[in-house]
Amino acid sequence: MTDYIILSLIMFVAGFVDCLAGGGGIIRLPAFLSFGVPPEFVLGTNKLTSVMGAAVSAWQFRPNIKISKGLIWQLSIIAFVFAAFGALLSRLVPPENLKFLILIIIPLSAFFVISSKHFGQKSMRLKVGVKKSISYARKIAAFGALYDGFLGPGTGTFFAVFFSKYCGFSLLASTGLTKVLNFSSNLFALIVFLALGAVKIKLALAMGFFSILGSAFGVYIGKKKGAKIIRPLIIVVCIFITLKFLLGK
Repeated sequence: MTDYIILSLIMFVAGFVDCLAGGGGIIRLPAFLSFGVPPEFVLGTNKLTSVMGAAVSAWQFRPNIKISKGLIWQLSIIAFVFAAFGALLSRLVPPENLKFLILIIIPLSAFFVISSKHFGQKSMRLKVGVKKSISYARKIAAFGALYDGFLGPGTGTFFAVFFSKYCGFSLLASTGLTKVLNFSSNLFALIVFLALGAVKIKLALAMGFFSILGSAFGVYIGKKKGAKIIRPLIIVVCIFITLKFLLGK
């Protein structure tokens, strides 16, 4: 019973962090393994838990996503398709051989956030240019989803930072859009894992409930504090993910 209480608290924290800065999978995956979930069930169980949290975050953040619904649908479809390609690619190339991508993307994301004091605090889309903004958004959605389907850790952070940096969306809007795309890209992987019977459904649903609570709390804090809380949290998550992979733990 104590183990479930501790695991529930971990899922709450993971949902909170994932909602605002991404990287929740870095917390959830080792937690599931540590609490006795067989390795062959860990990825699938994590996907169901994370999809639940992402769905709630996306729904609650929707008023802050000041982007046309047509573009959101377009990016969601791109994310779904490229996540499928990424999942197929993962069957051909061992993910361990490409983990160096994380050590490039994540520190780069942190650099963008740290180097700009007012990063993401207001929409700069008009300065970027609408056509260029949409073009960049499609490319970011495609690459991020491909990576998410293939490997995954840090995808949410990548989305939030690069949508804000290159598309000119506010960090709050980028975070909300990230949740929509996370949901789309993770949904395909979840369907595959369910088809393979590689999901501890009861455990995932139970832990998903606490992930939802963490996500809901994260949305509340994010709306209140905006970039003031999201920006430093992204930096912390970037450092944490980089150190984790450098240390190989």
